[in-house]
Amino acid sequence: MRSQEHGGRVADGSTPERFAGDLFLDLAAKGWLVVEPSEAARVITGLERTLEVVRSRAHRFEVSRRLRSAGGDDIDPDVDRLVVDAVFAEQVTAGSWEHALAELPKYIEAFRMAARNAPRHEP
Repeated sequence: MRSQEHGGRVADGSTPERFAGDLFLDLAAKGWLVVEPSEAARVITGLERTLEVVRSRAHRFEVSRRLRSAGGDDIDPDVDRLVVDAVFAEQVTAGSWEHALAELPKYIEAFRMAARNAPRHEP
């Protein structure tokens, strides 16, 4: 059994998952996740914006890493600062950007399915 007591750790001592894309997909596929189409559209729009931000940050990190590798010791201070900032941000997020890149599309698809699961209202 999982418990959120003791500083956000689960009973087995590991940290809890921050994403549940597979769960959302499973619930939506079984028809257990139902969302009004207008609400789903609002959520999907937000998720798509978030996905674009994550893609941009992941891309920035990759470009920064390549610049650092290519520049060696002869790198412009402004570029060096960008590289350091990107590397630091990636370390702080501990690989969450890559995880988010995999999980956010699952959420988006789950909410599309959930909107299709909503009962149709006849006028």
